[in-house]
Amino acid sequence: MASFVIVTEDGSCSEGEEMSFPELNVGRVHLESYRHEGDYVVLHFESGTEMAIPESRIQHIVTREQVA
Repeated sequence: MASFVIVTEDGSCSEGEEMSFPELNVGRVHLESYRHEGDYVVLHFESGTEMAIPESRIQHIVTREQVA
């Protein structure tokens, strides 16, 4: 189960979700984490792929602590 969901004006994405970036010749990669960097939220996917979203487009971020 995902430990975070990022909701934007255009929809949402959650930990583990798959995306592809054909313009970079990157096939399916999973969303692993995110971080705040200046005025952006940077999504980190496996294989070192990152996507920055302006904070102004973020509606909210929902997180849940992982309980062992």
